[in-house]
Amino acid sequence: MTAPPTSTSSTENETDPEAGTGSGSKVSDAEVAKREFEAMTVPQQRAVVFRSQSGRETVEAFVVAFLLALLFRAFVAEAFVIPTGSMAPALMGAHKDLACQQCGQTFPVGASAENRGPVMDKVVVGGICPNCRYVNPLDLVETPDHGTFTGDRILVSKFAYTIKEPKRWDVIVFKVPVNPKQNYIKRLVGLPGETITVRHGDVYAQQTNSSAQRASDDSRGSILRKDPTAMLAMRHFVYDSDRQAAALVQANYPSRLQAWTRGTDDVPTDGWQVERSVADGLTATLEGVSEDGEAQWIRYYHHWPRPDQWRRALAGQSLANVDAYDARLITDFHAYDSYITVPSFLIYRDKPASDGISLLGRLTGRSRTAGSFRPSFQSGGDLSQFGGSLTVGGTGLAADGTNWVGDLIVDVDVETVSDAERLTLEIVEAGIRYQCRIDLASGLARMAMLDGRGDENQEIPWDEEDSPIGDTSIRAGRRHDIRFANCDDELMLWVDGDVVALSRPARFDPTQFTKPSQDRPHYAGPGNPLDASPVGLTVDGGATLHRMRIDRDKYYIATSSEDGGIIDYDLARIARESRGRVGVDEIQAVFGYPEVWDQFSGWQARRSVSFELGPDQFFPMGDNSPESLDARCWAGSKAKERFGVPSSPDDDAYKYSDAAFVPRDLLVGKALMIFWPHTWRTPVPWTPNFKRMGLIH
Repeated sequence: MTAPPTSTSSTENETDPEAGTGSGSKVSDAEVAKREFEAMTVPQQRAVVFRSQSGRETVEAFVVAFLLALLFRAFVAEAFVIPTGSMAPALMGAHKDLACQQCGQTFPVGASAENRGPVMDKVVVGGICPNCRYVNPLDLVETPDHGTFTGDRILVSKFAYTIKEPKRWDVIVFKVPVNPKQNYIKRLVGLPGETITVRHGDVYAQQTNSSAQRASDDSRGSILRKDPTAMLAMRHFVYDSDRQAAALVQANYPSRLQAWTRGTDDVPTDGWQVERSVADGLTATLEGVSEDGEAQWIRYYHHWPRPDQWRRALAGQSLANVDAYDARLITDFHAYDSYITVPSFLIYRDKPASDGISLLGRLTGRSRTAGSFRPSFQSGGDLSQFGGSLTVGGTGLAADGTNWVGDLIVDVDVETVSDAERLTLEIVEAGIRYQCRIDLASGLARMAMLDGRGDENQEIPWDEEDSPIGDTSIRAGRRHDIRFANCDDELMLWVDGDVVALSRPARFDPTQFTKPSQDRPHYAGPGNPLDASPVGLTVDGGATLHRMRIDRDKYYIATSSEDGGIIDYDLARIARESRGRVGVDEIQAVFGYPEVWDQFSGWQARRSVSFELGPDQFFPMGDNSPESLDARCWAGSKAKERFGVPSSPDDDAYKYSDAAFVPRDLLVGKALMIFWPHTWRTPVPWTPNFKRMGLIH
């Protein structure tokens, strides 16, 4: 049996007592070990061999595992942490989670602004509820879950695009062309060989240098439609009738759901009866039909209290005299972008910093020291304590959106009476009434469109013979969850969670019945509110509405540079036509005055931008369009300053720094799943956040 090796080093002054007459003769460590091994019994020798082999195998196992991990990371999959909110709310960067103190709606707000330097210069102290628009202050001292959470941890497949082509609406990770050392994550919108056009929130595509493109410089191509899974994954919350603000219910502030009959200026008393409570939400009941036979509608009016009205409601005063039909346009408001910041010196005596975090702290998600609060800071108190130092979002304009959104999704939980005849859901966009009419005897659903802009409502472009139809399980006397959507120039229907197959896709081209000057919100008074009340429900016979939820589609802002701000308007054109300076804040004010919509020149000043893609070139954009630095604008000078691109860039490293696309060589992979979102700090530290774990759509 061969003795196991022990060491390659030798001890030069070692003496061997059995080395013969040469006293002081030197022997190697290996020779000593050999003699010691031979002097052992056989069981002892076997034990030495097993220990040696076990140690070697353990080391080999660690080495192999390490190499496999490196290979797996390089070629198969890799974990990433989302740092910013450009893909919110689908994927979140550093953020804070809130539950509205008035209506209970949960929502995140971005907190990346706190992490833009080694020392915290801005602090997120509040956020605006997307449901009731109450301004919620954060308790940074006593409420652990009001602290800043790290972004989602995601798993990215690096192998996905070696076996198949990237697919539109995939969430992809890539090296950003303006700085290839940095990974970015966005949604893939444009594919190689396409010309992508962003216009009025939608995206269009056609083959670059196609005959249609050559025929007209204004040709946009075909609108890019999302399948039902992508549509629901990309929607943004607008309203939920189950969430009623306590102070508003007590103050009798008018509900957003109101009874309505065509041609009347006042709320009818014989129509839908609405009841609200904080515990049970909103319930609306319709019994029978009106005396004159007019359809009895319950309609949605997009409004919320002004700051002075909120103060009155919180003080216990009545708001019953507020106009029930008061309305604003639904916009591209992002609750995630409604983070309210103040300079950190107003909060902290010693500012939190990135230095000094222990290894354990970093492993548990801490990125900064705790800092020390100023005694004058009233944590969780009214934000008026900061005076004029408050900023909403990155620009100060995020208290509401900056663009009107007409593509909506409505979900209703409705129970019809046994003798009800027909149920109709309606979504209005640009004065066109898009309807889903369901026969409650047969369950047959029919899609319809009415032009509500004139004195008569004319059906366009479908008639009874060619309108899309579909069979449903809906019947009179039953309770169903019904979802109706008008997104990307297509109507869709779901019943009890399942998509209804139509006789043909309910797709349309609004340019066939809408002139460019008519592509704007329309309002014809309280008796015909159109876009001032964009969602409605009526049932011939009677029903109980248990819940209504409204979401909006994604709105992509048309811009080709970040330098002038990510906005959809040609402000210089508006200024010329209005003979005065007009800012985005003035445009936001117009949204709340339906009477002036037809006079506002800004609708025609919305921009349209196009980007040509060659072979192996991809066009990604972020879901959070107002705060996403993506292919639309990362080649601008301001974006390059943010990335720190050298003034004389290396030709190889920065050869795509002026490109509005991602070359195939810079694709990293496909985002697969959120495998570890932030953990909760209560009820016990590191409580898993299972709700956000899952596949990325």
